[in-house]
Amino acid sequence: MRRTFTMIALLLILAACEGGGDDNNGDPFASNSIIQWDRSPQTVVFRTEVAGGDDADSFLIKNEIPLCSIYGDNRVVWTNDLGDFDVQVLWDKVTDQQIQDFITYLTVSQQVFNYDAGADLQPPGPIQPVREVITVNVNGRIHQTDSMAANPWPLDYFAKIVDFCKQVSRAPVLYEPTGAWLSVQAIEYDSMRPLQVWDGESAGLDLAEVAGRTEPLWLTGNNLRILWNILRTSSPRLMFSDLDGNAFEVVLEVPGIHPNSPPAPES
Repeated sequence: MRRTFTMIALLLILAACEGGGDDNNGDPFASNSIIQWDRSPQTVVFRTEVAGGDDADSFLIKNEIPLCSIYGDNRVVWTNDLGDFDVQVLWDKVTDQQIQDFITYLTVSQQVFNYDAGADLQPPGPIQPVREVITVNVNGRIHQTDSMAANPWPLDYFAKIVDFCKQVSRAPVLYEPTGAWLSVQAIEYDSMRPLQVWDGESAGLDLAEVAGRTEPLWLTGNNLRILWNILRTSSPRLMFSDLDGNAFEVVLEVPGIHPNSPPAPES
């Protein structure tokens, strides 16, 4: 009985944070639900990620995809690490009820709103501290907690929540982009880094030319499929080289998948 009262109290807190008059695309269930969210595809309703570290501001960090995200249009996107730098990206479109059940689980069972974020209170230094971060954005309230919280997380708290986020999906499929932003940066050749040779003439894609651009290149077609496969199955420190021996770092950002990707170009 006490657990029931606790659940009701926590859900009433969520309801109190709820704004009025949201556009829910005519969905009557969403308009009557106690748990609501912004329906924009760019809105992050929930996310788990690892932040900080000595590479937090590096060029290649833009290739990273959060461990699990739920977006306003009910997409769930997550990564599945198969080992040896082989990382799958999976996604699914889920129902309102599945998301609401998950948020209720976070609120009642995992008490996520009782934990704060402690990274901002750490003494400043040249390197951001590595931390696990959980973000929940519902009912007009954005709540974030991290592994440096003043009230420490229980053992395996983050891993458990990541796993449950993935289980929101019932029928996941392997994600393959149809378009992505390509950014290339020229670097000094480093024989200690893993190498991928790129024949720009045969591919019809000159990495040196892209590196000289001031804006990323919108990439589609077979080169996108090839680069996506290379980056998802290689070391995050992978270096590209053209046939002239010029070295590059390559980034692919997919709108709605990578957190800082620019929006897709207007068709």
